[in-house]
Amino acid sequence: MKIRCTRNTGFYGMGSPIEIRKDNQKWFYLSHNETKQIETSERECTIQGKFFFMKSEPITLIDNGQDVNLEITMNPTLILVYVILFVGMFLIPVLHLNLIGILLLLIIYFIFVFSMFNKAYVIKEKI
Repeated sequence: MKIRCTRNTGFYGMGSPIEIRKDNQKWFYLSHNETKQIETSERECTIQGKFFFMKSEPITLIDNGQDVNLEITMNPTLILVYVILFVGMFLIPVLHLNLIGILLLLIIYFIFVFSMFNKAYVIKEKI
């Protein structure tokens, strides 16, 4: 089975490669906007992208005789959280938040970010 894997994560983490794992073992790395074509003899395998604590949900590929085109992108929900946090920094003085309000917002933010670690990247099959 031939697998063509493209990284399209925008400017997030563009200086560091994403580790692509096959069946939970290191397989290869993808740099910013890089495409690699890999061939495997296995009939079925599980692919996952990983960068430190951030991962994608695993995708299982089954050989049906055709080439597989995969694209790795950032999770849009995670990008939205980054934008909200950035805008929120400017709203702190406008809303006159005290220390307790700021700490509460930070706690909510970190809970959300930790829950998104296993879904930071999205691997989808391009047709």
